[in-house]
Amino acid sequence: MTKLRQLHEHLQNSNTYQQWLATAIEIDKLTGMDEWRETNQSNDYPYQLLEQHTYKLQRLIDSKNYAELIPFVKESLYRTLGELDNTRLYQQAISGTKALIARYLELIVLALNTLCDNPLPGITTQDKLAILTQSEKNFGRPALMLSGGGTFGIYHLGVVSTLLDEKLLPNIISGTSMGSITAGILACYNDDEIKAQLSTPEKSHYRPLKRLPLASSLKQKALLCPEQLYQCLQANIGDYTFQEAYDRTGREVSITVSPARAGQKPRILNHQTAPNVLIAHAAKASCSVPGLFPPTGLKAKTSEGDIVPYLEGERWFDGSFATDIPRQRISRLHNANYFIVSQANPHIVPFISHRQRTGLPALIRDLAVTSAYAQGNALLKIARRRLHKQPWRSWLNHASFMLDQDYLGDINIHPQFPPSWYLKFMKNPNDSERDYLLKMGERSTWPQLAMIRDQTRVSSTLQACIKRLLKAQHHANN
Repeated sequence: MTKLRQLHEHLQNSNTYQQWLATAIEIDKLTGMDEWRETNQSNDYPYQLLEQHTYKLQRLIDSKNYAELIPFVKESLYRTLGELDNTRLYQQAISGTKALIARYLELIVLALNTLCDNPLPGITTQDKLAILTQSEKNFGRPALMLSGGGTFGIYHLGVVSTLLDEKLLPNIISGTSMGSITAGILACYNDDEIKAQLSTPEKSHYRPLKRLPLASSLKQKALLCPEQLYQCLQANIGDYTFQEAYDRTGREVSITVSPARAGQKPRILNHQTAPNVLIAHAAKASCSVPGLFPPTGLKAKTSEGDIVPYLEGERWFDGSFATDIPRQRISRLHNANYFIVSQANPHIVPFISHRQRTGLPALIRDLAVTSAYAQGNALLKIARRRLHKQPWRSWLNHASFMLDQDYLGDINIHPQFPPSWYLKFMKNPNDSERDYLLKMGERSTWPQLAMIRDQTRVSSTLQACIKRLLKAQHHANN
């Protein structure tokens, strides 16, 4: 066995990110990719412009020329960052991209922190807040999108665990179907509480599925017990409303649900749109796959603490049928413009790995898959136009909505399950299967960390600066 092959096996079997990264660096040295990283030249980004901006940023910071540094940072971000998100820059070396990019981003972060934390002639704290708040609004914010996926949705917790460990978890989070369970946990619990849960998975509830007796199944027109699903959700999420959770953690978490009635529209539930709705009930609705669980109502908490129906009479089901990855709506609600997608849907995962690869085989597969989806969607639209009777019409609508969605984001984290695992996507996992899914989530995230870190670094720095300035302003006023 060659040294390179041994290293790749070590890479796949790493138990921690530190082990994985050390092996990735070794592979890059062995293949010459470490030299590629240290060489600025490339057709995939404007390296000459970046060299100039890096040099000037360093000079302005060293000379404390803040008057010129402020407009130059704005100009530099506007001119360069849109060209630094080329995925090809992260497909060459395993351990990261060009060293010049890392150096440039370090200086941008240093410049922002310097401008935030130092007195500037003629510029008050309020002025700084206005400048940085407008910059953050123009720049946008990252969001984590958690897909559906049945039992595979446990995988999201492994993704979250890695992002938490690396302090890269976005504050904006959306969850759909099984992804809504992880989103609900993130909404209600702080970082330390979530890490404690993930360190002792045997204490959490991972068994939401229970077959109904035949008589009950026929009566509810569903195969699985909704009470068992709710017990799982309530055990993991608790009894928080969206507003209570936001007040507790500050995370902007949304859950999508699809309407059972044709007159209603899909909903994005969060502390802005549905502050008093109970998160566990929103997740129950988002997990209610037609045929497996019956549609369910939502519940809210009154100011007196009473639990009452929300939009009484309306029923909701699996959010994936309307919008698995609601990028446009989350963008409008939260000014998000960069989407990290954890995608675990079994009908999507086998068809997206080629989207992140280069070369002729990946191109051919991309063409084939895209063509098949387009043809399938066209056939469904014809069938919907021709068939008007229920229940065919309803099922055709569901199928068309699912096929006509964009399930990907700017960065896509997805598992690579063996074929045998696709028989397990709707069963309660045993302990070893649960642990396998959690570890798969971690391992799938490690190769994406370099790009996530680089692409979210400026926005996270802007947010941190704004928080510090708000705190300073509060202390000054009191």
